Amino acid sequence: MLVPIARQPKNLNSVDNILITMAILGFHFSSVYKEVLYDGTKTATIMEGEHYFKIGQEVLVYLSDKPNLFDGDIEKRIGKAQIEKVEIKRVKDLTEPEAKLCGSKSLEELKNTLKKWYNADENSVITYVKFNLIMEK
Repeated sequence: MLVPIARQPKNLNSVDNILITMAILGFHFSSVYKEVLYDGTKTATIMEGEHYFKIGQEVLVYLSDKPNLFDGDIEKRIGKAQIEKVEIKRVKDLTEPEAKLCGSKSLEELKNTLKKWYNADENSVITYVKFNLIMEK
């Protein structure tokens, strides 16, 4: 399962955080979502609550197996993504095409996943983010 997070690193004084102005869009993954990111099938994600990105904003993309990206070592930075679309909406307003872009087989599967990971119901507020992933070599 992929659980995206978006926030600034805690240690902003670190030399490692040269790109402080770039938000980190981190993906916690299962093998299913890892593959759909790598093959380009997954070009959108959903975050619990309200998150604000600007269209055209570039974010770093990491894959991590830790529950919280900043609690452990980052396994691998896979590239950058450019934000193409951001919508704050309720789960009930998601569409079948959006579910497929998130890597789900159906809208029902996506809603079940959101229930499992976020305990989200039809009225829960989420942020839908569409992105263009530029993989690192």
